[in-house]
Amino acid sequence: MSKNFWRPFLIMAGMLILLLTYAHWIPAWSNDFFSLKSFNFAESVRKALVPAPADTLQQVAEQLDVEGETKPMVSFIRGLAERKQTGQGSLRVAYFGDSIIEGDLITSKLRQQLQLNYGGSGVGLVPITSIVNEFRKTIKHRFSRNWETLSFMNRGNGITPLGMIGYTFIPRNYYYTESVVSVPVQPAYSDTLSPDTSKLPATRTRKETQRNYLGGPAWVEYAGVDVPGGAVDLRHVRLFYSHAQTNSQVVVYWDDGPPQTRYLSKAGGVQMLDLSPSAPVKKIRVEFNPADPIHVYGMSFDEPEGVFVDNLSVRGFSGMNLDAIPAEYLRGFQQHLNYDLIVLQYGENVSHADVRDYSFYRRGMIKSIQHLQAAMPGVPILIVSAHDRSVRQNGVFQTSPDIPILVNTQSGFAVETGSAFWNMFNAMGGLNSMPQYVQASPPLANLDYTHFTRAGADKIALMLYKVLTTGQSD
Repeated sequence: MSKNFWRPFLIMAGMLILLLTYAHWIPAWSNDFFSLKSFNFAESVRKALVPAPADTLQQVAEQLDVEGETKPMVSFIRGLAERKQTGQGSLRVAYFGDSIIEGDLITSKLRQQLQLNYGGSGVGLVPITSIVNEFRKTIKHRFSRNWETLSFMNRGNGITPLGMIGYTFIPRNYYYTESVVSVPVQPAYSDTLSPDTSKLPATRTRKETQRNYLGGPAWVEYAGVDVPGGAVDLRHVRLFYSHAQTNSQVVVYWDDGPPQTRYLSKAGGVQMLDLSPSAPVKKIRVEFNPADPIHVYGMSFDEPEGVFVDNLSVRGFSGMNLDAIPAEYLRGFQQHLNYDLIVLQYGENVSHADVRDYSFYRRGMIKSIQHLQAAMPGVPILIVSAHDRSVRQNGVFQTSPDIPILVNTQSGFAVETGSAFWNMFNAMGGLNSMPQYVQASPPLANLDYTHFTRAGADKIALMLYKVLTTGQSD
């Protein structure tokens, strides 16, 4: 560009910089017609970055009217009362969540209390593989390595439909391992005038994925355990799957008995195979042909009557994009399992201390909720809010400034979608309650100031049990 452009541009830019630099030296002044306020650019920026004060955040997170929150799930509350009075029928809860509930945290204690007071036995729907199978105490769960596992967080080709748990499992004759390898560093220059590269590291590391082939079937094994929220034995057992071929089959072992071959249905949509033993067993093992890429969604352990809670946890998931479970699949699971309540406990995976606008999350969750409502009409939905999460501020762990705003957003889309809402943030104590959970004896939360311990999860479950059975949170 010509000097005629750059010279006036640089002059004006310099004047602006001088103005912003020395503006705070200009005193405030006013008369009847005009006023001039003192301006400090650095201070203005600092104030813009300072989080809202705690009392303002508390106001944002004020709990809604209890009756208004629980009214949408009154049919479930009444169903429990009728079950208590007659001792007949069944009620089932689909409890969706992220790592806060994985390992059957919260849901195991909730299940125990419901079954203790309203009847039933069994842990409900369980995945084929799990990254927390050894951490979960309510069922013994083992499986082979040769399963391809797809979820909300790992869709593979991005088009494979997921099952009710948020997973699809495919038997394979291989599995993958990941290793860290060292590779030599190639100098960026080679001529004698280039910079000295003798001080650069000779190698660097990178991750490599390797496919390993495995002989034998893909298998999964479950066993009952005598712990609260679990079951000593297995009685009513069902396998859920799709994409079977004409000759698809599984081999089943009950306890240490002989193998039994069962054939699968080629029909479309979600299919169910009843694998209930003639008498209660302690253990069941199911083997799949690794050359037959059927889609397996999980197995259910329950009884024909009672109250059941399915733990549907996916680590790292936000709750948005639940439409990865097709509507026809949701209808298929509903046909077989007959859910009476859906619980959605999400939020921590979108939480960030710098965020003040969760409208993107509101839109995503409304889409997910409406997807569930269209596929499973008449089933009430309960939104469980994000809980308190601490971040270090000025050397002290305090409520992440965005949490009350996130909770308020969740209460808003609960109202917009006609869902029930439980303010878990307020129930656990509100602002700065997480440090009390971490410092409790025994600890109720971990040192990440985000996740509950088993004791803390049980405490939350008892609060929620009161909400589900009485409609009251106090």
